[in-house]
Amino acid sequence: MLMQSQSAGENLLLIQGADVLRQLLNTFPLAAMKEFVMFWLATGTNLSLAEPFTEKCTENMTRLFTTFSQEDNWHLAYAQRLTENSRKPLQFHGMSEISEFSAQFLDQNFRWESLGIFLSAVSRATIDISFFPPLFKTENDQFALRKLATRLSDLALDIALSLDCLNDLQIVLQYENFIMHTHVDGDQSYHSWSRLGDVISSMFAIGYHEDVEKTKPPIPTFLAELRKTAWATMYSADKNIALFLGRPPRMSKRFCHFQLPSPPKGSERIGNPRHIQGESPTSELDTPVSYRAGIRWATICASLKEDIMELLRDKQREDFNSKASYIQKKAETEWQNLPSNFRLKSSLKECSRYAFERDFLAGLRLDYLHTLFLLRLLFHDTLARPDPAILDVSDQMLALVVEVILLRDQLVNSGTGLIWKIAHFGLPAAGIILLSMLKQTSTVNEIRSTWSKTLLNLGIFVAQIQVGSIVRPSDPNYALISKATQTIERFLNSMQRDGIQSSTQPSSQMEENGDWAAFFSQDLCDFETDFWENLADHPSLLALDPTLPSL
Repeated sequence: MLMQSQSAGENLLLIQGADVLRQLLNTFPLAAMKEFVMFWLATGTNLSLAEPFTEKCTENMTRLFTTFSQEDNWHLAYAQRLTENSRKPLQFHGMSEISEFSAQFLDQNFRWESLGIFLSAVSRATIDISFFPPLFKTENDQFALRKLATRLSDLALDIALSLDCLNDLQIVLQYENFIMHTHVDGDQSYHSWSRLGDVISSMFAIGYHEDVEKTKPPIPTFLAELRKTAWATMYSADKNIALFLGRPPRMSKRFCHFQLPSPPKGSERIGNPRHIQGESPTSELDTPVSYRAGIRWATICASLKEDIMELLRDKQREDFNSKASYIQKKAETEWQNLPSNFRLKSSLKECSRYAFERDFLAGLRLDYLHTLFLLRLLFHDTLARPDPAILDVSDQMLALVVEVILLRDQLVNSGTGLIWKIAHFGLPAAGIILLSMLKQTSTVNEIRSTWSKTLLNLGIFVAQIQVGSIVRPSDPNYALISKATQTIERFLNSMQRDGIQSSTQPSSQMEENGDWAAFFSQDLCDFETDFWENLADHPSLLALDPTLPSL
């Protein structure tokens, strides 16, 4: 009698979900998966948007799967129950507490959305934790768990969306599912790109682009903060992914109410295992580090990046210089307005903070430097001849990314992972630095006297990537990072053998008139694989080492 009320399409999704659920629980012990997620949470990390619900959804897993465990079709019975619960609207009023709201999707009210949040946490934990004997000891078993958890999380989301009962919890799951796919499939994957579009569409449909503080009837404070946080994190993700992929952004602040989550209070601090619940900050130095604080800063930077993207498309406007100057001052002011303990003032190695906090500080600093980096791009018609201003920013970005790589075992993901920091911040910085160095091989009088530290950072970057512990051939961003590493290594090998010297070929003329320089005038924000393939064919690099084939 199961599933008689569903359509054929819903039945198919339900059966698929039930089958993968059975496969997952027959392959990996549920109790061990729960312990795995709780261990991951204890490191100080979490799902950034689903953070208020991750632990509760995890704790409820072992309570849920008990009733039908002896029945042949237990997996179908569970799937049916989850579906029935997911059809129910989530009720709340202006004075609702988060515990009252959460009770509607926990215990016997567990929904596909709740299961999806737990499975997203399982999948994400397999990326951060490489050895957990109760579940996996080998890389193959680790990958199998990640694959099954991701597959069932996808189905949980698909089933919830098929019911056409859009709610806040679904949007939270949609966002975390998108982030999960950026880790599993890569930031360049169409799966990731399309899922970001889907969650943005859902957000618009439910009205997150409007002023949530003025929602009628009024919504509880915790839900208003959740919606503001969701809007902010999707807005910043949209800008950064669009820049990374060289595609148009989907969201514009012109058509949205720009809103930031409120600064977290002392009792909401995360990432500090010694924090005492209920304590309040006594000074600016005690401003709590948290996902919400990181999202606030990322959204401020994303707003500036949107202004830069618009200016980049209209460089002939009369107020170009004044607008660029305004963005510069705004970025610097926003950075200075951050709480003092949010600004990295020393090297990361000298920063005596907890793992989550150190990663947090590095992430905020990198986002700020990346904003300045994009701003300096505005003043270039081609990347073939970078100026000193963008080179200085690139030096700082690369140095910090190298520090993050070297200290990666002492950091905990505070919102962006190591691979994202390398691909989104490190590679553009390294690309600009190489272009500047290659430019100077043709003009010996312009040789920069401080290359030694930069060359050392490039060497460390290449060596750490080549070790294979950061990115492996099976990883989604391997092609981009390996191509960039090959090009950097090729240059360093040439420098080590020949030194920076004047080229014997008229490479300057080739840069100005050939196809090589023309490529770097096409898209100033494109630092993907094509950029590195073209950089490998730089005439000066070929002249320095003509025995090496083109990459």
